[in-house]
Amino acid sequence: MRRSLGLALGTVAVAAVAWFSWPRPSAVIVVDPGGVAWVESRSGRMALPETVHIAARGRNTTLRLINRDTVRHELALFGANAGETREYVIAYPGTYAGVCTTHKQTKRLVYVVE
Repeated sequence: MRRSLGLALGTVAVAAVAWFSWPRPSAVIVVDPGGVAWVESRSGRMALPETVHIAARGRNTTLRLINRDTVRHELALFGANAGETREYVIAYPGTYAGVCTTHKQTKRLVYVVE
């Protein structure tokens, strides 16, 4: 009984360490069918704002773009074809700007990596 309990606790501890240390992107942007874009975080989803703040992680700051739409979306510097998921590594903190090439009426998008 003690041995089984020790083995179970060890397995849970290893799983917890793996869960919390597994590399996750600093930001996730999802484009749903119809071109509606969201920023996803642990606290939920919010509509893609004009300015996206991304917490820098040294030279491993990662932005994941998931395009579930049927057309390519180019959100400032970051683009993905229809149905594609892409990850971009941002090596240096700074401010990056552009527009969505699919939605010309959209205002500029700004990514602030700090």
